[in-house]
Amino acid sequence: MYCVKKVLNNNAVLAVDLRRKEEVIFLGKGVGFNKKVNQPFEDPKSVKKYHLQKETSKGPSDKLISAVDPVYLEIANDIIRLSEEKFKAVDTNILLPLADHIAFSIVRMNSRMDLSNPFSEDIRLLFEEEYAIAEKGREIIRERTGYSIPDDEVSYITLYIHSALSDTQVSQSLKIPVIIRESIERIEKECGVRIDMGSFAYNRLLYHIKCMMARVHNNEKLNSDMIEFTKEKCAYAFEVAGEICEKLSRELGEPFTEKEVSYLALHIERIRSA
Repeated sequence: MYCVKKVLNNNAVLAVDLRRKEEVIFLGKGVGFNKKVNQPFEDPKSVKKYHLQKETSKGPSDKLISAVDPVYLEIANDIIRLSEEKFKAVDTNILLPLADHIAFSIVRMNSRMDLSNPFSEDIRLLFEEEYAIAEKGREIIRERTGYSIPDDEVSYITLYIHSALSDTQVSQSLKIPVIIRESIERIEKECGVRIDMGSFAYNRLLYHIKCMMARVHNNEKLNSDMIEFTKEKCAYAFEVAGEICEKLSRELGEPFTEKEVSYLALHIERIRSA
């Protein structure tokens, strides 16, 4: 059983779960129609229900609910629904932070503020499936608000979706493309080469570093052992790879094995020899 705390609009209701003593938001067509404050009601199974945390990455839930136009809650809800259709398990606690971000992006557009995201292309390449959902989110935003957000904002929404899949904060999700970009730039500098963003070589290297970071984080081991071969045949590439892995280890707080160093060295050697 639930009790209405606030009717946000015809499609959004803030309520209290009387059994669990928690606040929830119901989002769905007509869920708020004719609802009154303190009115008890049963769980409407046909709409989406969000149990709220007291604190979010953007601050207290109650302040966000008061500050954000309910239309942005509906938009965030639609994006979460699309994510669940694609990925199944999604952390729905991104509802309020995502809604707040979208609302603020519209404010910035109205104020002609810079919306640039220097890692937009890296994010698109790293998180292709999440980016595809975010692009659908852009269309939802346009339909509901009349504003067409730029690619840089689509990338930020991508990070919210990725964080909901990986149980990380958005800031941590952004850390991944930043670290990878820095690693690729280090390889370019040390090897005296230019690796064009979006090229096959760039995408292959980006994907390798992403997988390498994931293996280390998940404590997965490489089967191949090319350590002695790369030390002998690709000595300089092995040295560069070692320096990069050492920096990654400091950034992530996780050790990188010599197997990982040797595997990265092979990629670097391929780039040097191209």
